[in-house]
Amino acid sequence: MRQFRAVIRSLVTRYGTLVALDDASIIWKQKGERERRLKLPAQASVILGLVGPNGRIDRVVIGDDYGGVSFVSIPGMELIERYVVGMSRIRSICCSSISGDSILVGCEDGKVIMVGQNVPNNMVLLFELDGPASALKVEGTNLHIHQGWERKVVDWLGEKTLMAPA
Repeated sequence: MRQFRAVIRSLVTRYGTLVALDDASIIWKQKGERERRLKLPAQASVILGLVGPNGRIDRVVIGDDYGGVSFVSIPGMELIERYVVGMSRIRSICCSSISGDSILVGCEDGKVIMVGQNVPNNMVLLFELDGPASALKVEGTNLHIHQGWERKVVDWLGEKTLMAPA
């Protein structure tokens, strides 16, 4: 008997589709090519595509339910690197550098962490919030953080800035 898996996250591009399934596997589907599959250690909670020098998404960053952040090549579906930032679910991720070498991670427990090869010890805790960061965005020298219906504009140490949220 065949088991059917539920799609829990997806990333659709004009070159192909990445789907994350409830069994912690991810699948890259591209027209005219066979699908490629990779099994991750935990179920995906968030996906971010990173555009390479050719103007196409060539890597994805996947946050998971157990505090892991995985970098995966597209379309090769090879695990480039993986960082475990804690035991809390990853709620949001965003690029903190143009090259995509460092990523901001918002956790369920309120921690905001930077990860990447160019980050000291591959991981730095920036600050902690009083709740989960459901969305992160870097704009200039400020971080825009959504926590449910509330929006905060803070600096890289978590201190509120004078800039009013729009």
